[in-house]
Amino acid sequence: VASGREEQPLDITDVLKRAQEEMENSGLDDHPVPLLTSLSQQTKNDIPTLYYQRHDYSGRPGQSQVVLNGKPLKPGGTAAAGVRVKDILPDSVVLDYRGTEFRLRALNSWINL
Repeated sequence: VASGREEQPLDITDVLKRAQEEMENSGLDDHPVPLLTSLSQQTKNDIPTLYYQRHDYSGRPGQSQVVLNGKPLKPGGTAAAGVRVKDILPDSVVLDYRGTEFRLRALNSWINL
């Protein structure tokens, strides 16, 4: 090619990872709080394990509940050290970990090894 530009190598692993994340998140409602998967690896490394066992969403205020790490929780409840439930949405839960807000897709656990 005589365009004078050099082709950059394609990182197939990165492309596949981004495509998988887009597919996983395609059914989620739009929300300003980012999903856990989109946080930096350094931030994710700090967040403790969250076993997401139940998601009961109700359109009525104060009626929604999730079960994280074996604890039934409503907004304001603490799931793990430093992790507080901010809101329960139809398709996810909004959590706050020491000032960092993120969403976790309903019934998708976060295992921090």
